Amino acid sequence: MGSSTRRHAEVDDEEGKAQFFLILLLESVEDSAAFFASTILFLVVWAILCSFGVQELRALAAVDPGGLAQQWLDDIESCKNAVSVVGTLFVFTLVFRFNACYDRWWESRIFWGDIISKCLELGMMNRRWFNHEELQDQFSRFVVVYSYACKSLLRGKSLTEEGEDGAALVERGLLTQHELDLMHSSPSWQPHFCLDVIREVIVQLHMIPGGKGLRMDDTNKIHGQLFRCLDNTLKDMNTLIGNCVRVRASGLPASYDAITMTSFVTFFLLASVVWSAAIGWMTPIVVFPASMIIMFLIVMGTKLVDPFGLDKVDIPMECFCATIESQMQAIDQRGKSIIEVSSQKVRSGVVRPSIKRRESQATFHIPRLA
Repeated sequence: MGSSTRRHAEVDDEEGKAQFFLILLLESVEDSAAFFASTILFLVVWAILCSFGVQELRALAAVDPGGLAQQWLDDIESCKNAVSVVGTLFVFTLVFRFNACYDRWWESRIFWGDIISKCLELGMMNRRWFNHEELQDQFSRFVVVYSYACKSLLRGKSLTEEGEDGAALVERGLLTQHELDLMHSSPSWQPHFCLDVIREVIVQLHMIPGGKGLRMDDTNKIHGQLFRCLDNTLKDMNTLIGNCVRVRASGLPASYDAITMTSFVTFFLLASVVWSAAIGWMTPIVVFPASMIIMFLIVMGTKLVDPFGLDKVDIPMECFCATIESQMQAIDQRGKSIIEVSSQKVRSGVVRPSIKRRESQATFHIPRLA
C-alpha cells in the first residue's frame, strides 16, 4: 500500500475504563443538561413540598385526633400498594426501553467486528492468490478506504467533508486526489464505490494474458472457487454496510420516550407523597439520587439509539478504521516475507525439522489421578 505512516488504534484498557466511567456520567448529559437538571430539580422540590405537607398534617392530627388530617395520613399510608404497582410498571418500561437501545448498540459492534474480519480476509486473499503488485496495492488501498467510507456514511457525511478522513487518506497515499474526487461526485454510497473498484481490480487481475495475474494456473479447477470466495466476501461486506445503515436509519418509536418519561414523572410524583408519610424529610434525600440515576439511564439510552455518532458511549469507529489500516499494512509486509520464505524452502530443499512432542497441558491445573 505504499510507504504511508503506520497507524495503530490507541488502546489503554485500565486508563480507558477509568476515563469511561468518570467522563461518561458528565458527557452523557452534555447536550441535554438543562432538561436533566430541571427534571431533577422539579422532583426534589416536589419531594420537599410533600415532606412539609405531611409534617403539617401530623401537626393538625395531633391537635384533632381522628379528624380530617388523620384521615389524610391514613389514606396516604394505604396507597403503598398502588404506588408499588406504578413503580413496577415504570421499571418494566425503563428496562424494556434501555434493552432496546442497548441491543442496537451491541448489534452495531457486531457488524463492525464483521467488517474488520471481512476486510482483513480480503487482504490476505489478495496477497496469497494474486501476482500483480500494482493491482494488489490498489486492491489493499480500497479495502482500507472502504472502512473509512463506512464511517463517513454512517455519520451522514462524505469523505471529502471537514472532519472526515478524505484529505488524510490522500496524504498517506491510500487515495489519489482524482480518486477522491470521483468518489465525491459519484451518486452511489462511497462504500459501494470502493467495493466496485475492488471488483474491477479482480476482473483486471483475471484478464492479464497467460494467467499471470494469478499465482496458480488459470486452468486449475480451484480457479473458480477462488473467485467465488472473493465474491462472497464482497457480498458480505455489502450486506454489513446495509445492516449498519438500517440500524442508523430506523430509530426507536417516539412513543417509547414519551411513555418512559410519563411513567418516570408519575411514579416519583406519587412516590414522594407516600414516602414522605413514612420517612418524612428523608424523602428529598432519597428522591435526588434515585431520580438522577434513572435520568442517567434514560439519557444514556437515548444516546445508544444512534451508536455511530461522536458521543462517549458510541462505538469507536475511528479505532476500528485505524486497526484495519495498520493490519492491512502488516498483511502486505507479511505477504512478501512469506513468499520469500516459501521460495527459499523450495529452492534449497530444506528438510522439515523434527517436531519435539510435549505433553499437552490444560490452561489451568488439574491434579492427575494415581
